[in-house]
Amino acid sequence: MWKLVIVDDEKIIRKGLLQYIEDSSYPFEVIGEAKSAGEALSQLEETLPHVCFVDINMPNMNGLDMISCMRERCPQVEVVIISGYDNFEYARQAVQLRAFDYVLKPVPKSDLNKLLHRLDEHLQAKYPDQPREDKAKEEKPAFTGDGTVLVRKVTEYIEDHYQDPELSIQRVAALFHINATYLSKRMKQELGSSFLDYVTALRIAKAMELLEDAASNIKIGDLAIKVGYKSPYYFSRVFKNRVGQSPLEYKQHPISLASESPS
Repeated sequence: MWKLVIVDDEKIIRKGLLQYIEDSSYPFEVIGEAKSAGEALSQLEETLPHVCFVDINMPNMNGLDMISCMRERCPQVEVVIISGYDNFEYARQAVQLRAFDYVLKPVPKSDLNKLLHRLDEHLQAKYPDQPREDKAKEEKPAFTGDGTVLVRKVTEYIEDHYQDPELSIQRVAALFHINATYLSKRMKQELGSSFLDYVTALRIAKAMELLEDAASNIKIGDLAIKVGYKSPYYFSRVFKNRVGQSPLEYKQHPISLASESPS
């Protein structure tokens, strides 16, 4: 199992991440939590985890300063910054500090699972002799027929870029050097839904995840931007058309809509 430490001054965030990680299908074990950088540095030197999730905004010493200390004391630890700030300067410093990733809170559970998947693959390559104790992997739906590889790559691209409000079939088709009409036809045949329907279902599913998260007090306007909509009014209209409730109503009284997720 890969050992992981969570560092965040908000208890509800630490507990939420802990639950997400324990529920995932990937071989990570949370061996420690810390509410401050000083507490975390002591833990890290004693436990020597493989991964550390670090918040930026903490009292006394912020997360970036803590990572600088980590690079001297335990440079082998992979760092994932989980921040509430969409700040270019923070992201630039994260790159300089060789952070594995910079993730904005709140994090949809499905996005966290993708992050754990990438971390797992990275650590397997980094420690090829490490004994593995895998949890059961989640089964993903299989694609069949012609165009399988193309559609899989396109859906992977969409899942990585659904937050981009400029995401369109024309843009994606150009990136893959294919005709937009051909891509639309292939997606309809392989997935049973159009490009727009797939993107919309994915965005709404991500929004529902965040609204269901008790630790997330995200505002509807911020939620709209986070899942790829420029206008909170348009987002709310699309959400209500899909779900049957407004985002605020869903936050207060969530209903089950398994069909919303395209994955």
